[in-house]
Parts: sequence; C-alpha cells; structure tokens
Amino acid sequence: MRYRKTLAALLIGLLAVLVAAPAVTAAPKYVSKNLKLVTNIRIPGGTELAAQGKYLYAGQMDGGAEPPGRGTKPDQGGIHIIDVSGRTPKEVGFLHCAGDDNDVEVVKPGLLAVAHHTSKCNMVGNGMYLVDVSNPRKPRVTGTIAVPSGHTLKPYPGTPYVYVSPGGLANGAGVEHIIDVSDPHNPKDVAQFKPNPTGCHDLSFYIAKDKKLAFCSGLGETQIWDVSDPLAPVTISHIANPLIEFEHYPVASSDGKYLAIDDEAFALHECKSHQTPTGRVWIYDISNPQVPLPVGSYAAPRGGDSTGIGTDTGWIPTWCLSHGLDWLPGTHKLAVTWFTGGVSVLDLDAQGLPEEIAYFQAPDSATYSALWHDGRLYTNDSIRGVDAFEFDPGK
Repeated sequence: MRYRKTLAALLIGLLAVLVAAPAVTAAPKYVSKNLKLVTNIRIPGGTELAAQGKYLYAGQMDGGAEPPGRGTKPDQGGIHIIDVSGRTPKEVGFLHCAGDDNDVEVVKPGLLAVAHHTSKCNMVGNGMYLVDVSNPRKPRVTGTIAVPSGHTLKPYPGTPYVYVSPGGLANGAGVEHIIDVSDPHNPKDVAQFKPNPTGCHDLSFYIAKDKKLAFCSGLGETQIWDVSDPLAPVTISHIANPLIEFEHYPVASSDGKYLAIDDEAFALHECKSHQTPTGRVWIYDISNPQVPLPVGSYAAPRGGDSTGIGTDTGWIPTWCLSHGLDWLPGTHKLAVTWFTGGVSVLDLDAQGLPEEIAYFQAPDSATYSALWHDGRLYTNDSIRGVDAFEFDPGK
C-alpha cells in the first residue's frame, strides 16, 4: 500500500517505495501437498483482487517490488481481466490506467470501482473511478470522483454505496467518504464519517438479517460499526491491541462469528512465530459485536524470503507481515498473505485457535492479496503476478 509522510512519519516512511527484485523462479521454496499451483499469470506490480462470475479482476500499480521500484514506472498499471471459468485461467482484457494502488472491487455484475492515489484515468490525485466491464475485452471508464485520500474502497452489498477509506494514518483527515454510484457516469459524495483521528486503512462489511456491520482498521484500533443506515455509521465497539503495530485490514468469517485482523508491521516485520508478536494475524470472536473477544493469533513459521523490499529509508531484508485476508466461504478457513512469506491457509479449531493447514512460498516473491472464488484460491503478487491454486482440504 502507499503511504505518504504525515505526522506518523516514523511508521509511514518504512514502506513507501518498493524496489528491486529478481525474476520469477519456477519452483516454489516451500509448498504443502494440498495446495497445487495451476498457473501463474505474470503481472508485475500486482495489488488487489476481486471476482464475479467467470471473471477475476487483478489490480496492478506503477512499479511494485521489481526494479526500478514502486511509482517509478509511470506508464504501468491498471486492471487485468482474467477468465477463470476453464481449467487454466487466461487473461482476456486489460484496462490501462497507469497509477498507484488500483484497489479494485466489484460493485455489481459488469461494474467495478477502483481507488487510487494517482491515475491517468482520473487526473485528480486521490480518488475513485468506475469501470464498465460488461464487455470484458473492452473495459471502459464511465465515471470518476476526487476524494482527499482514495486509499482503499469497499462496496456496501446490495446498495449503490461505496465506502472509500483514507489510509488509517490521518491522511485525508481520517474521513471515510460514502459515494453513491447509482449513476456510474456521475458518482456523488453523499456522506462522510470520521471515526477517529487516523481513520480507516481498510474496511469490510458483514451484512445479515439481524446484523449490518462494518469493520474499520487503522493506526491504534479496529472499530466495529452498525451500518443499518448506510449513510450514518455508528461505532459500537473498539479493539485496541498493544501487540498490533498497525491494524491494517479486518474481515469477518461468512457466518459472522470470527473477525480476522492483520498487522502490517512497519518497524518490526519479520513474521516468525517464535521470534516476534508483530506482523501476525489476530482472531477475535465477534458473536457479540459489542464485546469482541480475543481468541488467538498466528505468524508464518517459515518467516520471509531474503528477497527483501526497499523503501525510501533503506533496504528491508525480509519484509514479512500479514497483509491480504480472505475467508473460504462457509468455513473457518482463512487465507493470509505474508509478502515475502508467501500465502498460508489457516483453519480454526473448536476454540477458534488458528492452525496452518496449507502454504505456498516462492523465492523472489511479495504476495500482496488473496481471494477465494469458486473453490479456488487466487493470489496477486507484486513480483510474480496472479497465481491460481487448487486446494484440497482433505490432505
């Protein structure tokens, strides 16, 4: 993710510009027997993933972890459209929107929303653009909007509203912007919400008949909101864990029982279980969302690859920390990406304690995001690009 130097410069400066890494290596460094690599689609600078129906949407930014580094390939970036309906996924379309982050989400079938800090498809600085993908081979931007900091976004399911989060480090004054995309050609900023001084880095929803919740993570805490009124969130509880350096992304299991929160640890970032508490993924029981209860945590036992990542403050030999999260629908199995530590699949036992049941770690990689779709696991890597996996929970 992109971070600019603000009052929280001691944290922000450690991540800003990703740099040099070697070419993709064919053989993984570590892989479990129950996670089979189906194919790799090389997309340097890979970021987030979204999917709907037969298509996977992979974000790409202007640099990534390859030479010469993030933000230094001004003509690179956009949204890659991949047909995943066959045995071997194949790229079928590309929207060239050079810029930073390109955090992509599906609003509804045929319509994407993309958050960015810079974009040649929306020359306003921070903002969001909407993409018509009804013809996946000819995607087109339909509308754009500027916001003070368009770091990440998440559509509120079943509504025309998209929540745009500023970054969780007091950027954009820490204000959440709620955008009405009823007219994809003319998105409108219809409401704002400031949860605390730092705001949300990332946000997710859990929508059921009896609960309509949002989860907001940023520097210092994770909040749980009641979003029964989509335009007027109400904070109902706080999670402040002193062992989490930076609360990055919260996401609930599909039954709403557990909340996973990852720690994008800027300063202490070697995610080895036996060495440090930072960089871990943390599990909370949110059966009662007003009283979230800590259950357990997990860090990749292998730690990071020596590929490393460079920042504007120097070289970090093993940038290993939890970053991307996604629950396998209908289960308590959680995919977690660790940048140079690859990807793990964790399974929660009867008490909610996480245990690793599958993993894949390639040398010369920086695994950014993970997504379950139609039974397969997909990851997007800032060096390797998109990996598609078959997962066998029985092995």
